[in-house]
Amino acid sequence: MSAINTPTYLRLREQIRSDIVAGVWALGSHVTLAELSQHYQVSANPVREALLQLQGEGVIDMRMHRGAVIPEVDARYIHNVYGLRGAVQSMLAREAAERATPEQIKKLAELSEAHEAAAAKGDVAACVAANRQLHMFIDNLADNPLALEVLETRASLVDAFRRARGYGAGRLDAVVAQHRKLVRAISRHDGDKAAAAALEHTVSSRDDLLKLLAST
Repeated sequence: MSAINTPTYLRLREQIRSDIVAGVWALGSHVTLAELSQHYQVSANPVREALLQLQGEGVIDMRMHRGAVIPEVDARYIHNVYGLRGAVQSMLAREAAERATPEQIKKLAELSEAHEAAAAKGDVAACVAANRQLHMFIDNLADNPLALEVLETRASLVDAFRRARGYGAGRLDAVVAQHRKLVRAISRHDGDKAAAAALEHTVSSRDDLLKLLAST
């Protein structure tokens, strides 16, 4: 479905989700229909439909006659999301390694380099965005839209948490090393090593987020 033909509430759902990750709507904050309508310059009906969709994804909690709340992230949520993410992304990394073309491998290397450049600057927002682009590209290589949907709908809150809290000591260097290992495995069409690298990466990312959560 083209962007022109996409219903307003679906476009709005994607925008609100992206804005939560970007920190426009902070974790734990309360937003009303009127506030969202004014911000996005649309009527209340598509806002309500978008919020209902996001509630189904677990991204927001609807409140009767009070708009919605962006949930806080706790340890259980991080464990659950990263358990899911590790299983799905390791599968997709294996499939990506088996399917990647030379042109796709070149693009993958460029995305990895873009993340490394952001990491070298210590730019958290740029790192989160570049990391998301890199992993979305890898995940798309597998050509598994059902798995992509699961990842997209369940990753928003932890990505928002990451952007808000940043990275633990030494984490960015570890991410760069793990990305290199993953990209190398995919470039060599080694499905087993790609799957193992993806799982290692998600587990260490989970552990870093849990440490950040415990420190507050």
